[in-house]
Amino acid sequence: MNSSASKSATDAASESSSSSFAAETPDFNDHSNASPIPNREIDYQSPAAARSEEYRQLFRLPLEEVLVQHFNCAYQGSILLQGHMYLFVHYICFYSKIFGFETKKIIPFHEVTSVKRAKTAGIFPNAIEVFAGGKKYFFASFLSREEALNLIKDGWLQHGNGSNLIAEQQDLISVSSSLDNGPVVIEKVNSFKQTSELDSPDSVSMIQIQVADELEQDVELVRNTDPSSSATLAWNVENFNAPQIRESFKEVGQTKFPIKVEEFFYLFFSDAAAKFVESFHSRCGDKDFRCSLWYIDDKSGHARDVSFQHPIKIYFGAKFGSCQEVQKFRVYRNSHLIIETSQEISDVRFGDCFRVEGLWDVTRDGDGSNEGCILRIYVNVVFSKKTIFKGKIVQSTVQECQETSAIWINHAHELLK
Repeated sequence: MNSSASKSATDAASESSSSSFAAETPDFNDHSNASPIPNREIDYQSPAAARSEEYRQLFRLPLEEVLVQHFNCAYQGSILLQGHMYLFVHYICFYSKIFGFETKKIIPFHEVTSVKRAKTAGIFPNAIEVFAGGKKYFFASFLSREEALNLIKDGWLQHGNGSNLIAEQQDLISVSSSLDNGPVVIEKVNSFKQTSELDSPDSVSMIQIQVADELEQDVELVRNTDPSSSATLAWNVENFNAPQIRESFKEVGQTKFPIKVEEFFYLFFSDAAAKFVESFHSRCGDKDFRCSLWYIDDKSGHARDVSFQHPIKIYFGAKFGSCQEVQKFRVYRNSHLIIETSQEISDVRFGDCFRVEGLWDVTRDGDGSNEGCILRIYVNVVFSKKTIFKGKIVQSTVQECQETSAIWINHAHELLK
């Protein structure tokens, strides 16, 4: 993303770079997963009971409600809102407070009609989708998705539409697969203690089909090896440190975001972020924008190809140059994301003398519910031929990359707001 743009966006960089994040929660001092409260026979003077009562009042739930467990996660509305899911005996609740903007979601188990595993951005299997009251609720970025999913299903089965089933689930899964003979076939049978007979045999069948569909979604992420498909992507954290940034790279932009590194990638660089990328190029005055899906690259992890027509302001000749860019990314230890770009410009004078390399360095900032990330953007001009205009080309390229970085940063913060 080394495209050029108007110089009016320079002021946006300083405004955006000062952004900070504090995902406020009502749990005061404890932001970790709380220990479950096994039943209502509890000491109401205990710290756990006090927290349970505070959360009950926060959501204005009935007096008999007790907190079972809570999880760090995010709610997907127009953007991801980082917060906490609170599971009560009869309710699924969510709370987020960011930049003074408060979000509450209260979902009674008796309104729930479906609970499914889901994938953030269609790629990362760390989300849960709940259908209730004719609406869809999408919760993402779970650190312990399976634990949350099991508790939600238990609550749904005991106090929702499956109240005739006491959720003592013993999942018996048989998986038969052949890499040579088609897709994986999955059958899952649930064993329950029943307080009454099922209304019809179809009830069990529907549960079996739903669970099988959910498991197949996760299997597809592993089995799909088509390089043209984004389903091959996985947030694969390598067990070694990111390489040092070479001295030839110059920093052209820096800012903080109130989101985790993984969410940064989802919102701004994943295949699902295509509209954001396209709108950024539009702000830069680019036309004929094209971008492939991410594909597996043996040397660099993942890569994709980008092309566009870019207005030329600093070089001699044509008003537009044809830009061909390759983008690559890898994730290193501690969720350290490195995105590398290499761009060549044709149809302009001296365009065959150099290429512009970019490096986006995204690191974690903070921990727990206050975790965000820091973005640093670098650029390097590499020459393949000698030219007397080398100094001018480097100077002008760095200046334009500072301006386009400011546009990108401002655009990204606007999306989060």
